[in-house]
Amino acid sequence: MFETRMHDREAGPARGRPLSFFTRAWIDASSTMAARMTLLVERWPRLSAIPHVDLGTSPTPLERMAKLSSVAGAEVWCKRDDLTGTLYGGNKVRKLEFLLAQAAAEGADTILTTGAAGSHHVLATTLYGRRRGFEVHAVVMPQVRNPHVEENLRADLKGGAILHPFSGYAMFPAAMAGVAAKLKVQKKRVFVIGPGGSDATGVLGYVEAGLEIARQLLDLPGREPDAIYVPLGSGGTAAGLAVGLAAAGVMAEIVAVRVTPRHLLNKPVLATLTRGLVQRLREHTDRFPGVGEIAMKNLTIEEGFLGEGYGYATGAGREAGRVAAETEGLTLDPAYTSKTLAALLAHARGPRKGQRLLYVHTLSSAPIEPLVEGAPPLSRALTKLMTEP
Repeated sequence: MFETRMHDREAGPARGRPLSFFTRAWIDASSTMAARMTLLVERWPRLSAIPHVDLGTSPTPLERMAKLSSVAGAEVWCKRDDLTGTLYGGNKVRKLEFLLAQAAAEGADTILTTGAAGSHHVLATTLYGRRRGFEVHAVVMPQVRNPHVEENLRADLKGGAILHPFSGYAMFPAAMAGVAAKLKVQKKRVFVIGPGGSDATGVLGYVEAGLEIARQLLDLPGREPDAIYVPLGSGGTAAGLAVGLAAAGVMAEIVAVRVTPRHLLNKPVLATLTRGLVQRLREHTDRFPGVGEIAMKNLTIEEGFLGEGYGYATGAGREAGRVAAETEGLTLDPAYTSKTLAALLAHARGPRKGQRLLYVHTLSSAPIEPLVEGAPPLSRALTKLMTEP
Protein backbone atom coordinates (compact mmCIF):
# COMPACT_ATOMS: atom_id res chain seq x y z
CA MET A 1 0.00 0.00 0.00
CA PHE A 2 1.14 3.54 -0.71
CA GLU A 3 2.26 5.62 2.21
CA THR A 4 0.55 8.58 0.57
CA ARG A 5 -1.60 10.67 2.90
CA MET A 6 -4.77 12.55 2.13
CA HIS A 7 -5.91 15.74 3.79
CA ASP A 8 -9.41 15.37 5.26
CA ARG A 9 -12.25 17.27 3.69
CA GLU A 10 -12.08 20.77 5.18
CA ALA A 11 -10.13 19.44 8.15
CA GLY A 12 -6.55 20.35 7.31
CA PRO A 13 -3.60 17.97 7.02
CA ALA A 14 -4.27 14.33 7.83
CA ARG A 15 -2.61 12.89 10.89
CA GLY A 16 -2.00 9.25 10.20
CA ARG A 17 -5.03 8.54 8.02
CA PRO A 18 -4.08 6.61 4.85
CA LEU A 19 -5.01 8.05 1.49
CA SER A 20 -6.94 4.90 0.59
CA PHE A 21 -9.17 5.08 3.70
CA PHE A 22 -10.54 8.49 2.84
CA THR A 23 -10.42 8.39 -0.91
CA ARG A 24 -12.19 5.08 -1.50
CA ALA A 25 -15.36 6.40 0.15
CA TRP A 26 -14.89 9.75 -1.58
CA ILE A 27 -14.61 8.08 -5.01
CA ASP A 28 -17.72 5.99 -4.41
CA ALA A 29 -19.73 9.08 -3.43
CA SER A 30 -18.37 11.16 -6.32
CA SER A 31 -19.13 8.56 -8.97
CA THR A 32 -22.87 8.82 -8.29
CA MET A 33 -23.07 12.54 -8.98
CA ALA A 34 -24.84 13.61 -12.17
CA ALA A 35 -22.53 16.58 -12.84
CA ARG A 36 -18.81 16.59 -12.34
CA MET A 37 -17.66 18.31 -9.18
CA THR A 38 -14.02 19.32 -9.14
CA LEU A 39 -11.78 17.35 -6.83
CA LEU A 40 -10.78 20.65 -5.22
CA VAL A 41 -14.38 21.34 -4.23
CA GLU A 42 -15.02 17.76 -3.17
CA ARG A 43 -12.04 17.98 -0.83
CA TRP A 44 -12.45 21.61 0.27
CA PRO A 45 -16.10 22.68 -0.31
CA ARG A 46 -15.42 26.39 0.28
CA LEU A 47 -13.44 26.40 -2.97
CA SER A 48 -16.78 26.23 -4.77
CA ALA A 49 -16.59 30.04 -4.73
CA ILE A 50 -13.93 29.79 -7.46
CA PRO A 51 -15.67 29.79 -10.88
CA HIS A 52 -15.24 26.64 -12.95
CA VAL A 53 -16.76 25.33 -16.18
CA ASP A 54 -16.53 21.83 -17.66
CA LEU A 55 -14.75 21.92 -21.01
CA GLY A 56 -12.93 18.64 -21.28
CA THR A 57 -12.82 15.05 -20.17
CA SER A 58 -11.45 13.88 -16.85
CA PRO A 59 -9.99 11.88 -15.36
CA THR A 60 -7.51 11.15 -18.11
CA PRO A 61 -5.93 7.69 -18.10
CA LEU A 62 -2.78 6.79 -16.19
CA GLU A 63 -1.18 4.02 -18.23
CA ARG A 64 1.87 1.81 -17.98
CA MET A 65 4.01 2.11 -21.10
CA ALA A 66 5.20 -1.52 -21.26
CA LYS A 67 7.03 -1.33 -24.60
CA LEU A 68 8.60 2.01 -23.80
CA SER A 69 9.68 0.66 -20.40
CA SER A 70 11.55 -2.22 -22.05
CA VAL A 71 13.47 0.25 -24.20
CA ALA A 72 14.03 2.83 -21.47
CA GLY A 73 15.41 0.60 -18.70
CA ALA A 74 12.90 2.00 -16.20
CA GLU A 75 9.22 1.45 -15.41
CA VAL A 76 7.55 4.22 -17.39
CA TRP A 77 3.97 5.36 -16.88
CA CYS A 78 2.10 8.03 -18.83
CA LYS A 79 -0.54 10.49 -17.67
CA ARG A 80 -2.58 10.89 -20.86
CA ASP A 81 -3.38 14.58 -20.74
CA ASP A 82 -3.36 14.50 -24.51
CA LEU A 83 -6.92 13.20 -23.99
CA THR A 84 -8.36 16.10 -21.97
CA GLY A 85 -10.76 17.03 -24.79
CA THR A 86 -12.26 15.61 -27.96
CA LEU A 87 -12.28 19.02 -29.66
CA TYR A 88 -8.72 19.71 -28.57
CA GLY A 89 -6.72 18.17 -25.74
CA GLY A 90 -3.45 18.82 -23.98
CA ASN A 91 -2.62 20.67 -20.80
CA LYS A 92 -4.31 23.97 -21.73
CA VAL A 93 -7.85 22.61 -21.38
CA ARG A 94 -7.58 22.15 -17.61
CA LYS A 95 -6.41 25.75 -17.18
CA LEU A 96 -9.14 27.15 -19.40
CA GLU A 97 -11.83 25.51 -17.28
CA PHE A 98 -10.97 28.04 -14.59
CA LEU A 99 -9.88 30.95 -16.77
CA LEU A 100 -12.94 31.08 -19.02
CA ALA A 101 -15.21 30.63 -16.03
CA GLN A 102 -13.51 33.58 -14.33
CA ALA A 103 -13.87 35.65 -17.49
CA ALA A 104 -17.60 34.93 -17.58
CA ALA A 105 -17.95 35.73 -13.88
CA GLU A 106 -16.35 39.13 -14.51
CA GLY A 107 -18.76 39.87 -17.36
CA ALA A 108 -16.16 39.78 -20.13
CA ASP A 109 -17.14 39.34 -23.75
CA THR A 110 -13.61 39.30 -25.20
CA ILE A 111 -10.52 37.24 -24.40
CA LEU A 112 -7.06 38.65 -25.10
CA THR A 113 -4.15 36.24 -24.82
CA THR A 114 -0.69 35.71 -26.27
CA GLY A 115 1.79 33.10 -27.38
CA ALA A 116 4.26 32.08 -30.05
CA ALA A 117 3.05 31.61 -33.61
CA GLY A 118 2.28 27.92 -33.10
CA SER A 119 1.02 28.28 -29.55
CA HIS A 120 -1.15 25.40 -28.37
CA HIS A 121 -2.46 27.74 -25.69
CA VAL A 122 -3.68 30.26 -28.26
CA LEU A 123 -5.37 27.51 -30.26
CA ALA A 124 -7.07 25.95 -27.23
CA THR A 125 -8.21 29.39 -26.04
CA THR A 126 -9.60 30.13 -29.48
CA LEU A 127 -11.53 26.88 -29.75
CA TYR A 128 -12.96 26.78 -26.24
CA GLY A 129 -13.32 30.53 -25.91
CA ARG A 130 -15.34 30.81 -29.11
CA ARG A 131 -17.44 27.83 -28.05
CA ARG A 132 -18.27 29.72 -24.83
CA GLY A 133 -19.30 32.81 -26.80
CA PHE A 134 -16.20 35.00 -26.39
CA GLU A 135 -14.46 36.98 -29.08
CA VAL A 136 -10.82 35.84 -28.97
CA HIS A 137 -7.81 38.00 -29.78
CA ALA A 138 -4.18 36.89 -29.54
CA VAL A 139 -0.86 38.67 -29.78
CA VAL A 140 1.39 36.19 -31.60
CA MET A 141 5.16 36.28 -31.89
CA PRO A 142 7.85 34.54 -33.96
CA GLN A 143 8.56 30.83 -33.70
CA VAL A 144 10.80 28.42 -35.59
CA ARG A 145 8.91 26.90 -38.50
CA ASN A 146 7.71 23.31 -38.24
CA PRO A 147 4.48 21.55 -39.30
CA HIS A 148 2.88 22.06 -35.86
CA VAL A 149 3.35 25.84 -36.08
CA GLU A 150 1.73 26.27 -39.48
CA GLU A 151 -1.14 23.92 -38.62
CA ASN A 152 -1.89 25.73 -35.38
CA LEU A 153 -1.84 29.16 -37.04
CA ARG A 154 -4.28 27.99 -39.70
CA ALA A 155 -6.49 26.35 -37.07
CA ASP A 156 -6.49 29.63 -35.10
CA LEU A 157 -7.86 31.45 -38.13
CA LYS A 158 -10.48 28.83 -38.93
CA GLY A 159 -11.49 28.78 -35.28
CA GLY A 160 -12.24 32.49 -35.37
CA ALA A 161 -9.23 34.00 -33.61
CA ILE A 162 -8.25 37.56 -34.42
CA LEU A 163 -4.46 37.45 -34.50
CA HIS A 164 -2.16 40.41 -33.92
CA PRO A 165 1.37 39.56 -35.15
CA PHE A 166 4.34 41.25 -33.50
CA SER A 167 7.96 40.81 -34.46
CA GLY A 168 9.67 40.16 -31.12
CA TYR A 169 9.23 39.01 -27.56
CA ALA A 170 10.66 42.28 -26.25
CA MET A 171 7.53 43.97 -27.62
CA PHE A 172 5.15 41.60 -25.84
CA PRO A 173 4.14 43.79 -22.84
CA ALA A 174 3.62 46.89 -24.96
CA ALA A 175 1.80 44.86 -27.61
CA MET A 176 -0.62 43.38 -25.12
CA ALA A 177 -1.28 46.77 -23.54
CA GLY A 178 -1.83 48.38 -26.93
CA VAL A 179 -4.27 45.75 -28.19
CA ALA A 180 -6.16 45.80 -24.88
CA ALA A 181 -6.49 49.58 -25.08
CA LYS A 182 -7.88 49.43 -28.62
CA LEU A 183 -10.40 46.79 -27.65
CA LYS A 184 -11.57 48.82 -24.70
CA VAL A 185 -12.04 51.86 -26.97
CA GLN A 186 -14.33 49.59 -29.00
CA LYS A 187 -16.35 49.02 -25.79
CA LYS A 188 -15.17 45.43 -25.46
CA ARG A 189 -15.13 43.94 -21.96
CA VAL A 190 -11.68 42.38 -22.03
CA PHE A 191 -10.34 39.53 -19.94
CA VAL A 192 -6.58 39.10 -20.32
CA ILE A 193 -4.97 35.66 -20.16
CA GLY A 194 -1.18 35.65 -19.96
CA PRO A 195 1.26 33.27 -21.67
CA GLY A 196 0.21 29.64 -21.31
CA GLY A 197 -2.68 30.57 -19.03
CA SER A 198 -0.23 30.27 -16.14
CA ASP A 199 -1.50 32.57 -13.45
CA ALA A 200 -3.05 31.86 -10.06
CA THR A 201 -6.38 31.14 -11.77
CA GLY A 202 -5.27 28.96 -14.67
CA VAL A 203 -2.83 26.94 -12.59
CA LEU A 204 -5.77 25.67 -10.53
CA GLY A 205 -6.34 23.27 -13.40
CA TYR A 206 -3.13 21.45 -12.55
CA VAL A 207 -3.77 21.47 -8.83
CA GLU A 208 -6.86 19.54 -9.87
CA ALA A 209 -4.69 17.26 -12.03
CA GLY A 210 -2.37 16.62 -9.09
CA LEU A 211 -5.31 15.49 -6.98
CA GLU A 212 -6.47 13.32 -9.86
CA ILE A 213 -3.08 11.61 -10.15
CA ALA A 214 -3.00 11.04 -6.38
CA ARG A 215 -6.33 9.24 -6.61
CA GLN A 216 -5.16 7.11 -9.53
CA LEU A 217 -1.99 6.09 -7.72
CA LEU A 218 -4.14 4.08 -5.35
CA ASP A 219 -4.66 1.50 -8.07
CA LEU A 220 -0.99 1.14 -8.96
CA PRO A 221 0.80 -1.82 -7.40
CA GLY A 222 3.79 -0.93 -5.26
CA ARG A 223 5.24 2.48 -4.67
CA GLU A 224 4.66 6.03 -5.80
CA PRO A 225 6.58 7.25 -8.86
CA ASP A 226 10.15 8.18 -8.08
CA ALA A 227 9.85 11.15 -10.43
CA ILE A 228 7.22 12.87 -12.58
CA TYR A 229 8.33 14.57 -15.82
CA VAL A 230 6.58 17.65 -17.24
CA PRO A 231 7.58 20.42 -19.68
CA LEU A 232 8.58 23.75 -18.14
CA GLY A 233 7.25 26.41 -20.51
CA SER A 234 5.17 29.05 -18.75
CA GLY A 235 5.38 27.08 -15.49
CA GLY A 236 1.72 26.47 -14.74
CA THR A 237 1.66 22.72 -15.27
CA ALA A 238 4.68 22.15 -13.03
CA ALA A 239 3.56 24.56 -10.30
CA GLY A 240 -0.01 23.28 -10.20
CA LEU A 241 1.03 19.63 -10.10
CA ALA A 242 3.53 20.33 -7.34
CA VAL A 243 0.86 21.99 -5.20
CA GLY A 244 -1.86 19.43 -5.91
CA LEU A 245 0.36 16.44 -5.25
CA ALA A 246 1.84 17.96 -2.09
CA ALA A 247 -1.67 18.74 -0.81
CA ALA A 248 -2.55 15.06 -1.34
CA GLY A 249 0.64 13.89 0.37
CA VAL A 250 2.40 12.61 -2.76
CA MET A 251 6.07 13.57 -2.44
CA ALA A 252 7.45 12.34 -5.77
CA GLU A 253 10.07 14.60 -7.31
CA ILE A 254 8.67 16.69 -10.16
CA VAL A 255 11.24 17.12 -12.92
CA ALA A 256 10.30 20.23 -14.89
CA VAL A 257 12.18 20.06 -18.20
CA ARG A 258 13.05 23.50 -19.49
CA VAL A 259 11.68 24.31 -22.95
CA THR A 260 11.78 28.12 -22.71
CA PRO A 261 14.75 30.41 -21.94
CA ARG A 262 15.76 30.97 -18.34
CA HIS A 263 15.14 34.73 -18.45
CA LEU A 264 11.46 34.04 -19.19
CA LEU A 265 11.00 31.46 -16.44
CA ASN A 266 13.34 30.59 -13.60
CA LYS A 267 13.18 29.25 -10.06
CA PRO A 268 12.28 32.60 -8.41
CA VAL A 269 9.46 33.18 -10.91
CA LEU A 270 8.23 29.62 -10.40
CA ALA A 271 8.36 30.08 -6.64
CA THR A 272 6.30 33.27 -6.86
CA LEU A 273 3.70 31.48 -8.99
CA THR A 274 3.55 28.51 -6.62
CA ARG A 275 3.27 30.57 -3.44
CA GLY A 276 0.69 32.88 -5.02
CA LEU A 277 -1.38 29.85 -5.96
CA VAL A 278 -1.35 28.46 -2.42
CA GLN A 279 -2.15 31.91 -1.02
CA ARG A 280 -5.17 32.22 -3.31
CA LEU A 281 -6.50 28.81 -2.23
CA ARG A 282 -5.97 29.62 1.44
CA GLU A 283 -7.80 32.92 1.03
CA HIS A 284 -10.88 30.85 0.21
CA THR A 285 -10.31 28.26 2.94
CA ASP A 286 -7.62 28.09 5.58
CA ARG A 287 -8.18 24.33 5.55
CA PHE A 288 -6.15 24.09 2.36
CA PRO A 289 -2.68 23.09 3.55
CA GLY A 290 0.16 25.59 3.32
CA VAL A 291 2.25 23.48 0.98
CA GLY A 292 3.99 26.21 -1.00
CA GLU A 293 7.46 25.50 0.36
CA ILE A 294 7.00 21.73 0.18
CA ALA A 295 5.86 22.02 -3.43
CA MET A 296 8.94 24.03 -4.35
CA LYS A 297 11.20 21.56 -2.56
CA ASN A 298 9.70 18.77 -4.69
CA LEU A 299 10.34 20.68 -7.94
CA THR A 300 13.59 20.27 -9.87
CA ILE A 301 14.32 22.20 -13.07
CA GLU A 302 16.15 20.10 -15.67
CA GLU A 303 18.23 22.51 -17.76
CA GLY A 304 19.97 20.18 -20.18
CA PHE A 305 17.46 19.58 -23.00
CA LEU A 306 16.52 23.03 -24.34
CA GLY A 307 18.95 22.96 -27.24
CA GLU A 308 19.29 26.14 -29.30
CA GLY A 309 16.15 27.64 -27.80
CA TYR A 310 12.37 27.56 -27.67
CA GLY A 311 10.83 25.63 -30.55
CA TYR A 312 14.14 24.36 -31.94
CA ALA A 313 14.20 20.60 -32.48
CA THR A 314 17.01 18.64 -30.83
CA GLY A 315 18.63 15.34 -31.71
CA ALA A 316 17.58 13.84 -28.38
CA GLY A 317 14.06 15.11 -28.92
CA ARG A 318 13.82 13.56 -32.38
CA GLU A 319 15.00 10.24 -30.98
CA ALA A 320 12.48 10.45 -28.14
CA GLY A 321 9.74 11.14 -30.68
CA ARG A 322 10.78 8.14 -32.76
CA VAL A 323 10.84 5.84 -29.72
CA ALA A 324 7.47 7.08 -28.46
CA ALA A 325 5.84 6.56 -31.85
CA GLU A 326 7.32 3.12 -32.45
CA THR A 327 6.67 1.72 -28.98
CA GLU A 328 3.43 3.36 -27.83
CA GLY A 329 2.00 5.23 -30.82
CA LEU A 330 2.43 8.61 -29.14
CA THR A 331 3.02 11.76 -31.19
CA LEU A 332 5.40 14.33 -29.74
CA ASP A 333 6.10 17.91 -30.78
CA PRO A 334 9.55 19.52 -31.15
CA ALA A 335 8.98 22.34 -28.64
CA TYR A 336 7.64 20.64 -25.50
CA THR A 337 6.91 16.95 -25.30
CA SER A 338 9.90 15.60 -27.24
CA LYS A 339 12.34 17.42 -24.94
CA THR A 340 10.47 16.26 -21.85
CA LEU A 341 10.50 12.60 -22.85
CA ALA A 342 14.13 12.93 -23.98
CA ALA A 343 15.04 13.96 -20.43
CA LEU A 344 13.13 11.02 -18.95
CA LEU A 345 14.84 8.55 -21.28
CA ALA A 346 18.30 9.95 -20.54
CA HIS A 347 17.67 9.73 -16.80
CA ALA A 348 16.19 6.23 -17.13
CA ARG A 349 19.39 5.04 -18.77
CA GLY A 350 21.48 6.73 -16.10
CA PRO A 351 20.77 7.76 -12.50
CA ARG A 352 17.12 6.62 -12.55
CA LYS A 353 17.67 3.20 -14.10
CA GLY A 354 15.06 0.75 -12.81
CA GLN A 355 12.95 3.43 -11.13
CA ARG A 356 9.23 4.14 -11.61
CA LEU A 357 8.88 7.27 -13.76
CA LEU A 358 5.72 9.12 -14.78
CA TYR A 359 5.62 11.15 -17.98
CA VAL A 360 2.81 13.71 -18.31
CA HIS A 361 1.85 13.88 -22.00
CA THR A 362 0.65 17.43 -22.61
CA LEU A 363 0.25 17.57 -26.41
CA SER A 364 -3.29 17.26 -27.78
CA SER A 365 -3.93 14.02 -29.64
CA ALA A 366 -7.27 15.21 -31.04
CA PRO A 367 -7.16 15.16 -34.85
CA ILE A 368 -5.87 18.47 -36.22
CA GLU A 369 -7.20 17.91 -39.75
CA PRO A 370 -10.81 18.98 -39.04
CA LEU A 371 -9.51 22.13 -37.38
CA VAL A 372 -7.41 23.06 -40.42
CA GLU A 373 -9.64 21.93 -43.28
CA GLY A 374 -10.95 24.95 -45.14
CA ALA A 375 -8.85 27.41 -43.13
CA PRO A 376 -8.06 30.72 -44.86
CA PRO A 377 -4.52 31.23 -46.14
CA LEU A 378 -1.99 32.82 -43.84
CA SER A 379 -1.35 36.51 -44.34
CA ARG A 380 2.12 37.71 -45.20
CA ALA A 381 2.51 39.09 -41.66
CA LEU A 382 1.64 35.72 -40.11
CA THR A 383 3.87 33.82 -42.54
CA LYS A 384 6.81 36.04 -41.57
CA LEU A 385 6.41 34.95 -37.95
CA MET A 386 7.65 31.47 -38.89
CA THR A 387 11.41 31.72 -38.87
CA GLU A 388 13.78 29.22 -40.45
CA PRO A 389 15.71 26.91 -38.10
